Amino acid sequence: MSGPSKIHAIHPDAERPAFPTGRALRDIRFAIVLLLLLLFAPHLHAQVPTAPIAPNRYIVVYRNRTIPVDAESSTRVAGARLLHRDERLGIASVAATGPVHAHYTAASSQSDTETMSRLAAQPNVDYVLHDRIVTANRLTLKRAVPATFSVIIGSTTQTGTYDSFYTSSPQGWAVQQVGGYGNNVAGGPARGPWDTTMGKGIRIAIIDSGVDENHPDIAPNLALNLSEIDQTDMPSPCDDGTAQDQDGHGTWTASLATGAIGPGTGEVIGVAPAATLLNIKALQRMPDTSLGGGASIADQCASGQASGLLSWVMQGIEDAIANHADIISLSVGATVDLTTGEGAGLKAAFDQITNDAEQAGAVIVASAGNDGLDLSNPRYVELPAQSSGVLAIAASTNPACAQNTAAGATCTPGPIALAYYSNHGAPLNALVAPGGSYPEGGDLAVSGWVRGACSSGKPSTVDGPPTDSGHSFGCFNFGHTPYVQAIGTSASAPLAAGAAALLRAAHPGWTAAAIISTLRSTAIPSPLLPVPQINAAAALAVH
Repeated sequence: MSGPSKIHAIHPDAERPAFPTGRALRDIRFAIVLLLLLLFAPHLHAQVPTAPIAPNRYIVVYRNRTIPVDAESSTRVAGARLLHRDERLGIASVAATGPVHAHYTAASSQSDTETMSRLAAQPNVDYVLHDRIVTANRLTLKRAVPATFSVIIGSTTQTGTYDSFYTSSPQGWAVQQVGGYGNNVAGGPARGPWDTTMGKGIRIAIIDSGVDENHPDIAPNLALNLSEIDQTDMPSPCDDGTAQDQDGHGTWTASLATGAIGPGTGEVIGVAPAATLLNIKALQRMPDTSLGGGASIADQCASGQASGLLSWVMQGIEDAIANHADIISLSVGATVDLTTGEGAGLKAAFDQITNDAEQAGAVIVASAGNDGLDLSNPRYVELPAQSSGVLAIAASTNPACAQNTAAGATCTPGPIALAYYSNHGAPLNALVAPGGSYPEGGDLAVSGWVRGACSSGKPSTVDGPPTDSGHSFGCFNFGHTPYVQAIGTSASAPLAAGAAALLRAAHPGWTAAAIISTLRSTAIPSPLLPVPQINAAAALAVH
């Protein structure tokens, strides 16, 4: 390639060509392209929705990772209150004083801009950012039909026994695609990664909407229940903020990574079924306000989505590190614009945390997102998927049910492809893992969808807002039901996390970077995939 173009001065008496040629023409073309980019940059920005600001909530980053001893009092002087201090990273979450409104605090009528300016002027503050609202990657869902399989065990036949969806139907395809098979477990190849390990001794942190701690696919491996939700800071009428999943998203993702195996468990199996599960709730069910003021709270909650604050997710990662997580799985996302000071600041703050996790030995896996965005434009990044040291995971499809979004399509074999809804683009530096796609296929037959556990809400409750002890929400808008089928990159991340757990169990001394490097170098390419698919069997073959 030639070097960068240079602008040359031309003497006024020099002979000029009638039309520009050569390097001069290239200079003009470059200037035109640059001008067009500048003119249309605002329109490009409008095409990519970024994570909404959480009104009057802030992330304060201190210099040298040191929060002053008197930070609480100086924050009050700035017209705000300090909610949480992360001493390791020197980051604090802060809220404006008084009830929160869109642009002002009721207690002082102080503007948002003024509050941020006052916070930035406090001792040792490096910069101040708006906290953001993050959501679980939205899924396309359908109710899972209960299992009615007949399974021969010894000399007897049992109906609806444990692990049935995996062992007696094609519903375990996504788990098997990344390497969840072997050790003579029925339903998949007899030999495979499970001959080497099922992930025993490895701690997988699921940072999501919580888990159903009583679910038979969750309870046997569950070792930690922790909630980052502060309902005084962001209340929801749809959730009580405890570690119990009242949305369904977290239980579903957790079961794909480490759904338990064997007698006394539920009907699905995760990729690392002997791994330890750390439940860190950073999202809660929030009402769907798009239904309008005429809709009841019950209706708004029924169609609501798991959401939370970016600062809760950040704290969740720190708590995963503190609880010795080997693998951290995140099926949440927020898109930011790096051309703004806010976007660049959020990326830098998140990089601090993910670098901290990597140094502690934790492998972070994050879903790429379900907006179908081409993130080739480096102006936009998906957090946490594009944070430093994070392995981003896009979604792939079932080769036994080739992707076909036409109405009424049926399952036929075909090549693995990038799922139509998956974010993609070279800057993601992603791998893929199953997320599923259309056709839906049969409920207990070949399907393009991914089956997993779901939440039955709090024990001894019926579906409804948790205004009393007799109500709670459970599995999305399906009520208290234990299984669901869905498609989304929210499946891809925990499936990849399970594969990483198998590799870490086989090589406990490897660094996080070595685990990710091996997963990359052994991933399997396919003609319709822009990047290769994770394969635990190939990764475990590396010594």
